[in-house]
Amino acid sequence: MITKQALGSLLFGMADILRDKVEDYKSYILSLLFFKRLSDNYQWEIENEKEKFVKREGREPSVKELNIITKSMHDFVIPEGCFWEDVRKAPIDKKNQKLNDAVTAIADKNIDANGKYILKGIINTVRWNEAAPDGSGGKKLNPEVLSNLVSYLDAVDLSNRNASVDVLGDAYEYLIKRFADENKGGTMAGQFYTPQEVVDIIVRYLKPQKGETVYDPTCGSGGFLLNSAKYAKANYGTQKGLRLFGQELVWNTWAICNINMILHGLDARIEQGDTIRDPKFKNEKNELEIRTFDKVMANFPFSLENWAQNGEPKKDKKGKAVNKKDGTPQLEYKKAFTDTYNRLVYGIPPYSNGDFAFLQHIIASLGENGKAGVVCPQGVLFRGQPEKTEEEDGQNRKADVEYTIRRGFLQGIDFTEHKNIIDAIVVLPSNLFYGTTIPGAIIFFDKNKPEERKDKVMMIYAAKEGWYREEANMNVLEPHDILRISTILESWGDTAKAQEWITQQKQRLRNDMQEELDFELSEIENNYYEDIRRASERLSNAKKTVEEKLSNNKKPTAGELKNIDTAQKALDKLQNDKQVKIAAANEKADKKRNAIDEVEVELMNMFADADLRKRYFSIVDMDEIEENEFNLNIPRYVDTFEPEEQIDLKQAIADFQQAMKEESAAMNSLNELLKTLNGGE
Repeated sequence: MITKQALGSLLFGMADILRDKVEDYKSYILSLLFFKRLSDNYQWEIENEKEKFVKREGREPSVKELNIITKSMHDFVIPEGCFWEDVRKAPIDKKNQKLNDAVTAIADKNIDANGKYILKGIINTVRWNEAAPDGSGGKKLNPEVLSNLVSYLDAVDLSNRNASVDVLGDAYEYLIKRFADENKGGTMAGQFYTPQEVVDIIVRYLKPQKGETVYDPTCGSGGFLLNSAKYAKANYGTQKGLRLFGQELVWNTWAICNINMILHGLDARIEQGDTIRDPKFKNEKNELEIRTFDKVMANFPFSLENWAQNGEPKKDKKGKAVNKKDGTPQLEYKKAFTDTYNRLVYGIPPYSNGDFAFLQHIIASLGENGKAGVVCPQGVLFRGQPEKTEEEDGQNRKADVEYTIRRGFLQGIDFTEHKNIIDAIVVLPSNLFYGTTIPGAIIFFDKNKPEERKDKVMMIYAAKEGWYREEANMNVLEPHDILRISTILESWGDTAKAQEWITQQKQRLRNDMQEELDFELSEIENNYYEDIRRASERLSNAKKTVEEKLSNNKKPTAGELKNIDTAQKALDKLQNDKQVKIAAANEKADKKRNAIDEVEVELMNMFADADLRKRYFSIVDMDEIEENEFNLNIPRYVDTFEPEEQIDLKQAIADFQQAMKEESAAMNSLNELLKTLNGGE
């Protein structure tokens, strides 16, 4: 069986073949991988069943029996002449056309009982036979490059005989993450990838399990859905019975998500379209109501404009366009928005900012016992101002709608129900998400909070210095950072629960770290293998030349002897560089393991000290929130002040005096040198 490490390296090797050859090369790799997987597994399943038939019946199946076997064994149909082998055997100048025809035929052939195309727009996302845009008459993807790509992927069997669903799906997800990492500073990666660390925090707190429904209204490549299934399998022994639902606007990303679900063998329904304007999941008994779910997880587009309708550029009295401070046109909306599905019960958000539209859609999508974990910009915690009277501040001011919506989450729709559905808030570091530097937060909603939490909100300040790793392009949450956050969430201030949780999670995190280390070491090995092999071969050839001369009583030339020395040095350098990287990888892993132990001590000290707790988190009563006018900005509740480093005054004075002495001595030396240069004057 192929390992995830080996398959991951293989797939990224494909990226090297395509890089700089076509735009959006990830789509080419992912689509080709999916086609190969379907083809390989289709043929293996037939072969496997034929062997079982022969063993059971003592003979080969007839044509009719083989047709029955073929039809009963597959979730998908592959027409004759549309297999991977057919594409591989096609001449180079016909390979683009053959591949395009094959995936098109598969897309057209697979229709479910309701007449819906199962694979259309998924397997045939890439136009393999597309003409080059320069009008040369050639192909956008050079046939030679495609041939190399097919030959490269042909080396591995992607059927269940050689690649388990877990291994294949994980390698695929790894590839998606690598694509995102390559474009940290860009916007495209963020369209389909949420950092795994954030996904992990949300999934583990919501705990999806068998018999539940999980929904992501802006699902991207399906990270939340996939990890929900993984969590269910790891903690409850199976992912079967867990039903997954997602909607995604961007077509290519929707296709990627579908492929991801299929490769992982998940019970998932992924729809394409605009979640706010055209939600796809509706109540079966009432089309004017949206469907509800047990768990909802989401990372919706931050600060989305035009969420309800297309705005028009605003113009002044002279007909000149009115721009915002950043120079972009200010839009105006001439029609009032009405929501067919009655989701915006807390208020209609500003058309220029869709944050609260998505949040209300998510809340409306929760069943009566539903829970949600949502990534959103920190602005939703404090944007908007309350109503003010002339007596209060000398003017009459109507409450901003964003303030009203947030207050509604905390007090109920009409502010009298006192039904607080916000369970916890985690404030995250800035620059944590692909494609944006906007600081984010996680809001957890609970439609049926435990009695002891009903008038309380957990607030966690996870943007503290030292709670994340800073990198050039973006910040990263380390495993021990996740442990901090998850421990506080799970315990809700209970020391015994915190210790129990830490004990559970430490082993899991160590296992994950070991898997990550194994993967990294495997990549190092693969990266150096070919170069070291070639260097060894050059050294061997150089030595062989000298040995042959010596055996014939001939004296090797200086150049031939130098070749041995040069080849040996090149080999030694490669092997040394490899060992340096291996040592660095092991050292990094050791630091991560040690950090886990250090955080355990840190957390236990924090739970034992009430004053120290305030710098980590706060369990806030509704009375305090009301006093703060329903502003959820974290510094109002958690001590976010970072104390300055304590200075030892005596030592500082001593250091200053020593520095002055050294400066005086240096000046004396300089003066003596100048005297010497001036003849002793």
